[in-house]
Amino acid sequence: MKQLQKMLDICFHCGKYFDVVFNAKKSTLFMVGKELHMGPYNISQSQTMKSLGVAFKAYNSLATDVDRTIRKFYASANAILSHVKFASEMSKL
Repeated sequence: MKQLQKMLDICFHCGKYFDVVFNAKKSTLFMVGKELHMGPYNISQSQTMKSLGVAFKAYNSLATDVDRTIRKFYASANAILSHVKFASEMSKL
């Protein structure tokens, strides 16, 4: 954790030197643990993150949530099946 904060501090100070402004309000930190900051600004934390269709949850430990992906799959499959009267029509799709 200290190394990540040190990296953010280096980026912040180098950005000031090269006249680059980092916007901590547009940055989000997905992690399990304590808050970090960029200069005087805290970086907001997110308890969820979506990557490659899988939702990750961060509380005391890291967990995955695939319920939404499964619901979307079944909704798509049901939409296709609702337009097909016979199984032989599936080959035309």
